[in-house]
Amino acid sequence: MKKAFTSCFPGQLDEDDDLDDSDIWNDLSVEEQEMFDNYLSAKTQTRLQCFAHPLQLVIGDGIKDTKVVNAALAKASRLSSLLHTSTSFKEKFEEFGQRGIPASVTTRWNSTLRQLKSVVSCDQLKLTRMLEDGGHKETVFTAREWNQIKELVDVLQPFGEATDLSQGEKLVTISAVVPCILSLNHHLENHKESVRYLGGLIRSLQKSLQRQFEGIFVNVRITDEQNDVATLPFSDPLYLKAALLDPSFGTMWLTHDVLAPENIKEAVSAMIKNLILKEDCKPTPTTTDEDEQMPVAEPESQSGLFSAYCKKQKRFMFQSPNSVEPVFRHL
Repeated sequence: MKKAFTSCFPGQLDEDDDLDDSDIWNDLSVEEQEMFDNYLSAKTQTRLQCFAHPLQLVIGDGIKDTKVVNAALAKASRLSSLLHTSTSFKEKFEEFGQRGIPASVTTRWNSTLRQLKSVVSCDQLKLTRMLEDGGHKETVFTAREWNQIKELVDVLQPFGEATDLSQGEKLVTISAVVPCILSLNHHLENHKESVRYLGGLIRSLQKSLQRQFEGIFVNVRITDEQNDVATLPFSDPLYLKAALLDPSFGTMWLTHDVLAPENIKEAVSAMIKNLILKEDCKPTPTTTDEDEQMPVAEPESQSGLFSAYCKKQKRFMFQSPNSVEPVFRHL
């Protein structure tokens, strides 16, 4: 066993010390250094932004800028607290066949959505009578507030589904980013004319959505292109390529949720396909002839479960762009 300081500081070696390789501290040769640099440049990884956090910021911006629903939200929170603090009221509430109402957590906006869905699932007349008999008239929902909650649940339901999807741990979710964002934008666009009380919420949500995910809207040409597209959030082409290559989505998001003329959609589709083909044509570092001539050690015989299994090493040959084009016929 060698001394630690001997290995760490080769300039202070004693005469009696002997290294296995005396040239271990020498620099790489020019050829090896170039091969190493090419390998690192080809394998460089980039950090992608979090999808769930900006989505939660969009909801926060929308609710914060829309004060018309504050009274309804306050009553829903008060009703939930009443069920958790008053045993007698909870018993009466359960006598009507109603379930409990979950509490709202500040750090998780979808807890507010679950709370509102539980409220609107109740019978409004029975709930009003129960609150009045229990001496909680200040918690009774007016007809306007009840309709506001219904509209709010209808508007935020797709955002809740997108949030649940972004929290998946066993599934790849990068391919769902672009379809989710464009579908949410389409959902808000359709509700602009149908809502009665929450027009301001719709506009605030759409504005925040297009700001937090601006790179996606620029890449699909829904908004005007800027000079510094690479600096925009979610502008990495990887999101577009992943969405197109995912069989669950294909080009359906491009057909239904890109609110642009058909010629724009065709141009975006061609652009994404060219990006995929360009990525496929990139040369990857290969082993040298000397490495290929090195003998491969035979696997040692082992006894035990699955001991007869062996990994097959396959050499993936370079594919020309023509061999990849048939993939897009099914998209």
